Amino acid sequence: MSEPTIPESGEKLVPLSEGGLELELSEMESIELRTLLAANGIEAVQMGASVMPNLPYELFVPESQLADAVQAIRDALSAGPAGAEEAEAAGEGPPVN
Repeated sequence: MSEPTIPESGEKLVPLSEGGLELELSEMESIELRTLLAANGIEAVQMGASVMPNLPYELFVPESQLADAVQAIRDALSAGPAGAEEAEAAGEGPPVN
């Protein structure tokens, strides 16, 4: 099987595990991480077997953005739920009275 690439540019896609992240993701977790990466300007491709939900999903990112993707995920994990709430509130603007 050939390595996945981005059709427009031909850039090689690599799994996040190549950046040192060993994640066993459910389908929903992989969607959440794709959304996080997209918010950081990184397109990710999700691969997995939806007919076998017990198998983990894997996320692939452009090779040139691997370090940025890994850092974005590590930052989000270290910030935890409180960081996510803070970031969401910061993006909502002032409260409406």
